[in-house]
Amino acid sequence: MSARDTKAEAFRDAPEAEKDACELTRFARNLVAERESAALYEALAAAERDPQQRRVYLALAASERAHASYWERRLSLGGAVPPPHSVSLRARLLAQLARWFGSGFVIPTITVRELRDQADYARQSDAAGAGLDVEEQSHAETLRAMTDAAVGTKLRAAVLGANDGLVSNFCLMMGMVGGGATRSAVALGGFAGLVGGALSMALGEWLSVTNARELAESRKDGEAAGARGLSGATASAATAGEAWHALRYSFYLFAAGAAVPLLPFVTSSTRFAVIGSMVISVAALLGIGLVTSLFNARTAGFSALRQAAIGVIAGVVTYGAGRVVTLLGG
Repeated sequence: MSARDTKAEAFRDAPEAEKDACELTRFARNLVAERESAALYEALAAAERDPQQRRVYLALAASERAHASYWERRLSLGGAVPPPHSVSLRARLLAQLARWFGSGFVIPTITVRELRDQADYARQSDAAGAGLDVEEQSHAETLRAMTDAAVGTKLRAAVLGANDGLVSNFCLMMGMVGGGATRSAVALGGFAGLVGGALSMALGEWLSVTNARELAESRKDGEAAGARGLSGATASAATAGEAWHALRYSFYLFAAGAAVPLLPFVTSSTRFAVIGSMVISVAALLGIGLVTSLFNARTAGFSALRQAAIGVIAGVVTYGAGRVVTLLGG
């Protein structure tokens, strides 16, 4: 028996009062999600310069408001008062990113959310009966037709690249601190870690894109190669350009993240450098966690704390490793 079947069986066997409470909780949760989606589409419409796309966002907002009204009615029929309306930190962050970089920057993330809502509604008989799952699927298809998902992919890559640089260099430097290295030695090690790591990431991206291009070209048969002509050469040159773009992109992102824990060691005394590096690294990890919440189903608070906790644990482990090596060597 699957976990879902077990949960359904437990629900059927529960007392009626408990069932009613669970249903009201579900209605309220759906209502909050629909209100948030409506507010987000309204924010996208306000930030959008293209009149046609603005109308699309307003239509999507109106549809989400209609969904919210459906759950408000269900709550009222159940004798419950709808919860007060509030916009989550995640939605506010998405809206701000849309204002800064344009709606296309966040649409891939919102599309994923619409698909998740569609799958969730498909498992709720009342929502499916009201056609809410079909409408959420339609929303996702509308969004897909409006933007390129590569934008969201680039944002994910940017976040992960900066995170890799931050965590790896923070751990390297904490290991040196644990080993009793001087401030100047830690700073030198951090700088070497920044340059070496950024070069490694950049070359790795360049090789990945280049190897993929070369593999695709090697698989083309003689007939396809002959028919390709000039367009094939143009495509090859374009892909080569992508490889160099990936190289630069990865280098800068990794270096930006790696510079965070290094900065206090080049501006402060030894004691304050260690504390400062810890503080700004944890703060940066919290910020990265907030951004990663745009791509997953977790809350902003959970994602931020999880990201910071992982970084802190990694730093503690490497600090301990440095201490152990020093004690064994002494």
